[in-house]
Amino acid sequence: MGSKGIVLSLLFFTAAGIAIYWILVFSGVFEIADIVPGYKDWFMSFPLADGWIAACALLSAVYFLKGNPAARVFGISTGSGLIFLGLYALLYGFNTRLLFNVTAEELIEIAIKLYCLSVGSYLIMYFGKTWNCA
Repeated sequence: MGSKGIVLSLLFFTAAGIAIYWILVFSGVFEIADIVPGYKDWFMSFPLADGWIAACALLSAVYFLKGNPAARVFGISTGSGLIFLGLYALLYGFNTRLLFNVTAEELIEIAIKLYCLSVGSYLIMYFGKTWNCA
């Protein structure tokens, strides 16, 4: 699979992953507990922002398939949103010490943070290389 296939897979995976994640949360499969004061309120403030990332990823993928240059704008927006989310959640986890709480749930959250930071960076670099600023 070439870099175009990888980018397309990451975009679709990101959009689907966000949708599935929040379906599991709202259906009660992935239960959110107030592990530290205010955690549940903080956690439940993300659906719209995550929805924005998913929409950008989906639009980027669709435009990418069509060869439309708008894929670049939405690809960089997806990457930027992922990096913001990853950094914000990383610092929150550090400040509340949840980052050092070794439970299955926190390990999943750490994996999500790493995904956000690495895939976000990759998407920005990939779409940034093809950006024509001249």
